Amino acid sequence: MVATDAWEATRARSAIRAFLATDADGTSDLDGVETIVGELVANVIQHAPGAVGIHVSWEGQSAILVIADRGPGIPSLRPVPDGTATNGRGLFLIQALARRVEVDSIPGFGARVLVELPVHRALGRAG
Repeated sequence: MVATDAWEATRARSAIRAFLATDADGTSDLDGVETIVGELVANVIQHAPGAVGIHVSWEGQSAILVIADRGPGIPSLRPVPDGTATNGRGLFLIQALARRVEVDSIPGFGARVLVELPVHRALGRAG
């Protein structure tokens, strides 16, 4: 999916949740999925206006989300936000909720974030 504006990107949260819910088992954290997608989309809207690529798929029993943009990139060194910070906490929250997070960034060319979501595919559902 390519979201061309903030509204389309925001709608991706519920669409991704619905897609995963069809095959997810009872231990899956679908609320966590919505939070992760929301944080990533909010980051793109704030820092990388324009189209954003969003892809979610099952890889065996795991759900993988990839979000890519053409923004300024994500700094490799990010300070740990303090408890009173009003921004800068998105990636820390995502890392706390996700099973795995990979950030690839080329300053001036964009960023790609791959997240292994906190979802398990129900047994017998792997395609």
